[in-house]
Amino acid sequence: MSVHASQNTSASSVHPNFPSASIKGNSQAKVTAAAAAAAARVPDIKTLSLQEYFCLKTRPRFLCDLRESLTKIGTFYIKDHGVPTQVTAGAMKTIREYFALPLEEKKRMLIGNSRHFRGYKLMGEEITNNQVDHREQLQFGPEQPANDTFVPTVSPDYEGLHGPNQWPLTTLALIPELKHCILEYMAHLEILSQHLMEAVALSLNLEATYFRDLFGETPFYRLKCAKYPSVQKDATIGCGAHKDTGFLTVLLQDMVGGLQGQDPATRLWMDTRPIPDTFIVTMGESVEKLTGGLYHATVHRVLNNTSGRDRYSIPFFFDPTLDAKIPHRISIPRMASFKRSRSSASSMSISSLSMSPLTSLSDSDSSSDEDKGIESLIDRLDISDGGESGHKSWSNGEHIFQTVRRCHPEVYSRWYDHTI
Repeated sequence: MSVHASQNTSASSVHPNFPSASIKGNSQAKVTAAAAAAAARVPDIKTLSLQEYFCLKTRPRFLCDLRESLTKIGTFYIKDHGVPTQVTAGAMKTIREYFALPLEEKKRMLIGNSRHFRGYKLMGEEITNNQVDHREQLQFGPEQPANDTFVPTVSPDYEGLHGPNQWPLTTLALIPELKHCILEYMAHLEILSQHLMEAVALSLNLEATYFRDLFGETPFYRLKCAKYPSVQKDATIGCGAHKDTGFLTVLLQDMVGGLQGQDPATRLWMDTRPIPDTFIVTMGESVEKLTGGLYHATVHRVLNNTSGRDRYSIPFFFDPTLDAKIPHRISIPRMASFKRSRSSASSMSISSLSMSPLTSLSDSDSSSDEDKGIESLIDRLDISDGGESGHKSWSNGEHIFQTVRRCHPEVYSRWYDHTI
């Protein structure tokens, strides 16, 4: 899909190098021309088909497009993803019904009631990039029994993230399908996310199971259901500019629009327009860090709209098991050079695809300019071949806990602040 620089902001607001003062005459024309030239350099956000990944004949092309998307922007659309329409529609329907409930009913699920950071958060209670978010939200996670071995002041704080979601009986009486629809949706998104992380590994010329070994049998994930009310003026921000801190985000949005991503090269804001039957997939800072900056974590934000319709979105944040130790950086084997044409993809042997779909082409003389550019980037970042970068690692559980603590200080102060 072709994505353009946002037209609802001035040139000075879409590029940091444009002056904010009013410019007239030739100077204004130069700024306009510069903005147009910069916008022309903004890459497209690709729409990838997961069915191409599952087909051995088309998998090399899928991986090439995936690699291009992640080295240039860090975001892509995924279609043919296998999540049934009735599952996505059911999730959207139930969160609309939930947010339409009276405030007193919604407050039965206040996030502060849950040690596990699950539940409802009122409008204006979260701050992103020093701006108050104009949204209300409802958070879920893996449905698990409470951790009976968790001991405050003794156990790592992140072990408190394990536990049940909130399902008040009065809320379920009003929306009987809420629990089923949310749990079913998360189950499908977990499977989809596992496939996507496998593809990310292969796109880096790693073993398909590389991330699976990190994620373990119990990957940790969070589901955020958000409502962005329509406003009279577009001066406010629904959610401030930020990068997601984890590994992978898979976003379902309605058709209202308002999500923008920032092109890393030009720093222009791009409208990430809704496409029916797709998810928006974004890499998080953990992947950016692991790859030494080869793959981008996209800076994104949500603008409020004046359409008279509220916007609903459901991001799914997928991360390794909380006990995982994440290497400081992974070594990326040389990217194989291969043509992106269908004929080259068709010539790949099934035996080579079953191991590493790129290795068998490593000696090809037909490298494209894009492949050479990636090779140059690997050289510059010093992230090719030679094993893990030292022996440093970081705790995934501690990383996630610090993220949710920052977003939901009311939960931390009630359940974890042992100085009180």
